Amino acid sequence: MAEHLASIFGTEKDRVNCPFYFKIGACRHGDRCSRLHNKPTISQTILIPNMYQNPVLNAPLGPDGLPVQVAPEEVMEHYEDFYEDVFEELAQYGEIENLNVCDNLADHMVGNVYVKFRDEESAAKALQALQGRYYAGRPVMAEFSPVTDFREATCRQYEENTCNRGGYCNFMHIKPIGKDLRKVLFGRYKRREERSRSRDHDRRRSPQRGRNFGGDFRNRGPDRRGGGGYGDRRGRSPDRRGGGAGGAGGGRDNSAERRARIASWNRDRTGGGGSGG
Repeated sequence: MAEHLASIFGTEKDRVNCPFYFKIGACRHGDRCSRLHNKPTISQTILIPNMYQNPVLNAPLGPDGLPVQVAPEEVMEHYEDFYEDVFEELAQYGEIENLNVCDNLADHMVGNVYVKFRDEESAAKALQALQGRYYAGRPVMAEFSPVTDFREATCRQYEENTCNRGGYCNFMHIKPIGKDLRKVLFGRYKRREERSRSRDHDRRRSPQRGRNFGGDFRNRGPDRRGGGGYGDRRGRSPDRRGGGAGGAGGGRDNSAERRARIASWNRDRTGGGGSGG
């Protein structure tokens, strides 16, 4: 009996536990669901519900009563600024394996941000650091998510541009980022592994040489540029497009400016303003 229950846990055959919450970390029925939502007490993945505010969905109404059209290029720039902001802020707490933002339209999935770390300890530190925080004036309500395998949570038809359910599909429609930005953000881990291998090799050759590599990834300076708050329309950083490393005079903010902007997320809290969520 125990083996049978274990084999059907989190599937459609499980009449006790919600399969959608188990696979996606969200359920359209919410607290009204007839099945259990077993929220994990620890996980590699944290979920920030409804964090990304798509400018297309929040466009003001024009004179004709219809939403003002937003250029696709502007939407993509807005999204990549947001993505880079979140990545740079949370990468302080550990290696990020996946950062996925839902492009779905249903209330329980719209703008959901899933961040999977390499280990549970990093996720726990990030979750703790997000308590009482704000982004673009909105409280950040983070929680652990049961989702660790995004292959099971993602709509394959959406990836093939054949999903006929549109934005109201019950599986994740993950909004992609450009290859250049992905290389800049996630490529640091590949470089870290390469440097680690090189450091091990140098230690074997000469103990003195290995001492010069400490702290490389804690003091990147201007090349660790991040996005600002919503609404910024800055040029892309040169290193995203494969160019040389730019300085503070480029279109992107430098590290110090970016940290100051992120600190403004919590201005209300630190200044004694309204309480967090």
